[in-house]
Amino acid sequence: MTANTENGLYIFEGLTQKEIAYFIMMSESIQCNRGEALMSEWDASDNRAYLIESGSVDVYRHGKKVSTLHSGDVFGEMALITNEPRSAKIITNAPSEILIFNKDEFIMLYKQSEFYEDIKKKILARVKENFQNDM
Repeated sequence: MTANTENGLYIFEGLTQKEIAYFIMMSESIQCNRGEALMSEWDASDNRAYLIESGSVDVYRHGKKVSTLHSGDVFGEMALITNEPRSAKIITNAPSEILIFNKDEFIMLYKQSEFYEDIKKKILARVKENFQNDM
């Protein structure tokens, strides 16, 4: 995987390739079949964010499909900075490989970076924008 800041990988902005490689090494990779629910709307945060390495997922809010995410997209990243409940239901729509990021590693890595507050603001802005676009 090549980590850059395109397709939702803005959470890696400001990190060196070495830091990104470390973060990915500390992450867990899972294989999912089509139709697997990865999270449900209003579930308690599990302190994890997800990167689609291959495949795709559908995003549902209030029972309505609002978007489809593809390889390179990140979802659930709000859990890296807050303990708010999940804001969407995510279901794989194809066999997918998903990389799971944990909050503890994310915080440890970014607290050493001058970009932590900027990334935190971007995550919150993205969540706010997604809610406005869904209405």
